[in-house]
Amino acid sequence: MVEIARERYDVVIIGSGGAGLRAALAAAEQGARPVVLTKGEPQRSGGTLSAHYSFCAVVPSAEPGDSPELFAADIIRSGEGIPDPRLVQVLAEQAAEAVAFAERLGVKFDPVEKSSSRPHLGWLAGHSYARALHVGNTVGRELMRVLLRAVKKAGIPVHSFTHATDLIVDRGVLKGVAAFHSPAGELRIYEAPAVIVATGGGSQIYELNTNPYEATGDGYGIALRAGIELVDMEFVQHYPTVLVSPAGARGLMFNSGILIPKGARLLNRHGDDFWDRYGVGPLKDATRDVMSRVMSQEIAAGNGTDAGGLYISTRGIDPSELPQMQQRLLEDVGLAADAAEREVAPGAHYFMGGLRIEPDASTSLPGVYAAGECAGGIHGANRLAGNALSENQVFGAIAGRNAAVYALRNPLPPAGTVSSAVNDVLEPVRRILSRSGSSAASRPQEGWKEVQSLMQRHAGATRTAEGLEQAIQRLNALREEIAERVGARDRALIYNRDVGKTLELRNMVDTGWSVAASAKERRETRGAHVRLDAPASGNGWTCSLAVRLEGRTARFNRLLRGEVNHP
Repeated sequence: MVEIARERYDVVIIGSGGAGLRAALAAAEQGARPVVLTKGEPQRSGGTLSAHYSFCAVVPSAEPGDSPELFAADIIRSGEGIPDPRLVQVLAEQAAEAVAFAERLGVKFDPVEKSSSRPHLGWLAGHSYARALHVGNTVGRELMRVLLRAVKKAGIPVHSFTHATDLIVDRGVLKGVAAFHSPAGELRIYEAPAVIVATGGGSQIYELNTNPYEATGDGYGIALRAGIELVDMEFVQHYPTVLVSPAGARGLMFNSGILIPKGARLLNRHGDDFWDRYGVGPLKDATRDVMSRVMSQEIAAGNGTDAGGLYISTRGIDPSELPQMQQRLLEDVGLAADAAEREVAPGAHYFMGGLRIEPDASTSLPGVYAAGECAGGIHGANRLAGNALSENQVFGAIAGRNAAVYALRNPLPPAGTVSSAVNDVLEPVRRILSRSGSSAASRPQEGWKEVQSLMQRHAGATRTAEGLEQAIQRLNALREEIAERVGARDRALIYNRDVGKTLELRNMVDTGWSVAASAKERRETRGAHVRLDAPASGNGWTCSLAVRLEGRTARFNRLLRGEVNHP
């Protein structure tokens, strides 16, 4: 019999990246007792650590003429009219304070010159002005360093190697979070009136992706099973230049955002510069969705390399202008430092969609808040470069403050969580754990490979209705197979890696399903969503699609947005 432990807090935060840690600090500042649950270790996992270059905001030293209003306009234009303008306004207006907060914690952004206190602002594609603050090419790592230090100083508990499995909801009322704590091999009930979902994205559902192994869509799966609406799930940003060769480098980003403005070019397998054939404007001005779309079309036309990529050429660029940390990493995995051409292809990078939130970061289930990449509605059809850290810090703070206020106003009764609600969410996990050590159980690694293959083929950078339907049907079947057949090789539950992989597979299936179902529903091409069988954008589709899971059926709600005027 698996042990069940219980703990009580005001706010449970699921995820220990930038959004989760910022939320924890904000909740504690309001007088609440938060706890952070993370399935890894905060100093070694999560997407914030891999943020290289930029933290965008209109700071007091912004270029003359820039403003939060122009920043917001750039976000909506890049998102092709799909972003929620209320969320965009919050992000554009509060990003500068998020930068200031990071500085107060100890982040030292690169100055315009050594003796200056004014930060250097880099320009990124899609922005009307230079807005990117940076710390070399390690801004995410530096942000995590100071956030972790502040969380430790505040005495906020962080429970590592703890997989949140489901929200506990009793007759429509949130009661807390169920979890599996790997170090003890035990189930845990974290009772709390408020929960913040800050689990990051889900790009591990694709075979070629840039994300850490933890990015398995946990927040999306947890939300769907609790009846919470997701929004914009069809929009998955593919970073255009992800290395596909050699094998040791596959999945690593090659930083085209810095190098293309310096003169880097894209070439097909024949060595031809193909960009201008597509009539989408200069390469240096192209946003990530446009680059990924054009590159995918060139590969689909039979002009890709044997490894399924294209070449990015840096001939003529001074080697000292290449990101040096990136260069050292590439050398470590087998790429020559002086290589002028590297094989790349679009790889899954960032989920624009997520839990549908209001400007106060609340979701459709009272007491549940969301922040960071797992929150949806901010970026629309394409995320403007450099806005990931801005978003997770702005909405992390908002979610923390408002979750704390909600929790303190709505404390749980002393009697404890209703047992029937606990049993409902624990039963699927108990069944998975009961198969540990069984030779008849299927292994989660097989399911991982199948999900990644399905999504890469049918719901990647290009899609068709036929392929999406195939993915939906197989994912529905996989959901049932996980419940009945998948289990761990070893009987011992303590630090059982297969148990974690199985719990993640549940969320990968539900995340993949939400992407494929939403992509099938949106019968047009817009931003990061490319339908080969519906190549035009339609004015009738200037809306967000909110989706809920009812049994095996997708229920959609259209949220109308305003049309966007392109320059």
